[in-house]
Amino acid sequence: MRVLRQIHARMVTQWMPIASFSFGLCKIIGFCALSPHGDIDYARRLFSQIRSPNIFSWNSMIKGYSQSQTPSKDPVILFKKMAKKGYPNPNTYIMAFVLKACSIVPAMEEGRQVRATVLKSGFGSSPSVETALVNLYAKCEDIVLARKVFDEITDRNLIAWSIMISGQAKIGLVNEALSLFGDMQIVGVVPDEVTMVSVISACAASGALDTGWWVQAYIKKQLIEPDLELSTALVNMYAKCGWIERAKEVFDAMPVKDTKAWSSMIVGLAIHGLAEDALEEFSRMEKAKVEPNHVTFIGVLSAIAHSGLVSEGCRYWSRTLEFGIIPSMELYGCMVDLLC
Repeated sequence: MRVLRQIHARMVTQWMPIASFSFGLCKIIGFCALSPHGDIDYARRLFSQIRSPNIFSWNSMIKGYSQSQTPSKDPVILFKKMAKKGYPNPNTYIMAFVLKACSIVPAMEEGRQVRATVLKSGFGSSPSVETALVNLYAKCEDIVLARKVFDEITDRNLIAWSIMISGQAKIGLVNEALSLFGDMQIVGVVPDEVTMVSVISACAASGALDTGWWVQAYIKKQLIEPDLELSTALVNMYAKCGWIERAKEVFDAMPVKDTKAWSSMIVGLAIHGLAEDALEEFSRMEKAKVEPNHVTFIGVLSAIAHSGLVSEGCRYWSRTLEFGIIPSMELYGCMVDLLC
C-alpha cells in the first residue's frame, strides 16, 4: 500500500491527460478494494473524489465491500447512490454482489428493493442474479420465495442447487432437502463438498442413518475428497444417528481437526453417555493445542452430568471462565442437571 500511495501522489502532482489519470485512478481503486493487501477505506476516499465514476469503479467498490470480513450495508448504500445518479447503468455483476451483501448482513428489505431494480432493469433472467436471489431468500429463511425463484431458473448450476438444499436443511425441511438432492442427481449435476455437507446435515437432523451411510458411499464413488467441514458433518451425522463407533472411525481418520470437529466428537460421546471417552477426547484436544468453545464445554459438562461427578463438573465449569467463554443457557442447564 505504501508504494501505491506514492504512485497516487505522483499522479496528482504531475500533469497527465484526464483519460490517463482516470484510468490510473480506477486501477488503484480496484486494487485497494479487491486485493487482500489493499485498503477498502483508502479506496472509498479515492472513489468519493471522482465526479463520475465508471462502471469498473462502482463494481470494484461494491464487490470489495461485499467481500469484507465485517458485513455491512455499504454495498447497498453505494448501489442506491449509483441508482440515484442514473449513470452508469448497473450490470449483472453489481446486482449479484449487492444481493450477496444483503444475504450476509442479512438485509431482507434492502434485498427486496434491489430485486425490484433487477426486474426493472431486465436482469431477472440472469443466472448469476437469480442464484444470488435464491441465496438471499434462503439465508433470510424465506424458503418459499427461494424455491419460487429457484424453480424459475432455466439453467441451474451447482451453486444454485447447493444453496437450495442447504436452505431447506437448515430450517428443518430435511425430507425436501433430500428429495431435491435426488432431483439434482436425475438431471446430472455432480455435487461437491459443499452440497454433501448440506445433505449429510439433513440426514443428521432426520436421523436417517441408512441414507447417511448411502451418502458416504456416494461420496467415495464420486471421488469427492472429504475436507474438514465434510468430515465433521459425517462425525456429527453418525453420532446423532446412533452409530458412535462409526463417528469415532471417521473422526480418527481426519488428518486435521479444528474446534468444531473436536466438539462434534465430544458432544456425540456425551449424547451416548460415554463420559470417560468424552473427557479423554477433551484431554487429547488440549494436547493438540486446539482451543475449545462453548459447544465443547456443553459436551464435556453433559457427559459429566450423566456420571454425576459434581466436583469434576465444578472444575470444568471454572475452565470455561479461564477460556473467557460467556456461560450460555445451555451451559447453565448442564450445571443444573449436574447439581440436581
